[in-house]
Amino acid sequence: DMSGYAAATRTAVAVVAQMTGTPMPTLMRRDDDDEDEKSTSEINIDVSFLFDWGNAPGTGPYFSTNNIDAAQQITTAALMGSICLLVFSLLRLRWPELYSHRLRLRHMRPSNIPRTLFAWIYPTCTMSDRHVLETIGLDAVLYFRAFRMFIYMFICLSAFGMLVLYPVNFYWGREENSPDEKHTIFDSPLASVTDLSGRYSVSHVILAYVFALILFFYIDRFALHTITMRWHYLLLTRRTGNSRTLMITHLPRELRSEQALFRFVRGMRIGEIEAVHVAPLEQELTQALAHRAKVLGKLETAFVAVLGNPCRARSYDPELLKRAVLTDTDEARLLERRLLRRWARRKDKKRNRPVERPQLSVMQPVRNSETGKWQWPLRRIDAIDHWRTALFAADVRLQKAREHFHGGEGGTSAFVTMTHAADAFTISQLSVHARPDTCKIRMAPEA
Repeated sequence: DMSGYAAATRTAVAVVAQMTGTPMPTLMRRDDDDEDEKSTSEINIDVSFLFDWGNAPGTGPYFSTNNIDAAQQITTAALMGSICLLVFSLLRLRWPELYSHRLRLRHMRPSNIPRTLFAWIYPTCTMSDRHVLETIGLDAVLYFRAFRMFIYMFICLSAFGMLVLYPVNFYWGREENSPDEKHTIFDSPLASVTDLSGRYSVSHVILAYVFALILFFYIDRFALHTITMRWHYLLLTRRTGNSRTLMITHLPRELRSEQALFRFVRGMRIGEIEAVHVAPLEQELTQALAHRAKVLGKLETAFVAVLGNPCRARSYDPELLKRAVLTDTDEARLLERRLLRRWARRKDKKRNRPVERPQLSVMQPVRNSETGKWQWPLRRIDAIDHWRTALFAADVRLQKAREHFHGGEGGTSAFVTMTHAADAFTISQLSVHARPDTCKIRMAPEA
């Protein structure tokens, strides 16, 4: 298409002329083959607006001509925040066990929150940092403090903006030719003022530095509080085994024994050692633990099908049910069935009918007495009894693996427990071996 090619050529010539600063050539077009000057016309292509940064969204000139964007942002943020707050409150009211699961703890449980729509807001805002630190953890305290820092920070910025910048923009942010024209709160009059010298621009420059100082102040204070809170949390947990235990990985062959590793750590002369354990290379213990965890999960799923999660019965006693389940006697089986009938969730609330015990389909080999051949019929058995028997067998396997745990060759991982928590944290920050890819030390993960 020759017309499209010609248009693209004219646009390219204009762009090159604009970038190089040379005068843009005037393109002549003839309406016919006649050389009459009256039949010619000029086409001037101005592409300077493409290189004008004032037309970019987010800049001052853009906001001066599109002042509704600020109002849209404020309205959108308020609307989205209100919707998210309402949705969270409804979900918490519908599934309290999912959003308040720590209330089921027996020790160090948080305080109860009323089960109404917005009742969680006031206790959350008035809860002390020490209570959150002792019941929930350090991450929750820092999360709350970060939100508190943002609230205080934007309150200060909004106060300076409304008390200083808004009056300046309202009274002085106008052109000299139109003194009666005043700007609204969503305008950007700084971009439309021709002369930026004088008291109008000085106020914006000074407030820019003030805003920067406010940001630095709150961020620096939050960092200081984070470090202080971290050490305070370590002081609270200094007597626990997790705060005094180191996990060492990538052990070299010369340190894959408890005696050699004990001498190596003691040679650092940082603190006293309480215990040293080197994990063996054999995988039987790991496999036995994984198998028992899988069987235990299946057994818990079977109980959840009868009791629900959580159990709504007022007389529910998990410790009594646990003792009855893990005791292999006929009396324990009778007690277990009686407790399940009492605490079972109701299948039909009108007829008050409890749910039945879950069933499991398994294939058990049976030998035919007449033909002597083995058959594999599909049978329905009780799921709780089946997984309880499997759990007892998994316990036996795990006990045998524990007995042979220290008999094999040492592996590449070990755990070292120090007497004092400060010594453990000091060692965890060191590079203790000549080869940086070996003997990596860090604090042991929580159990």
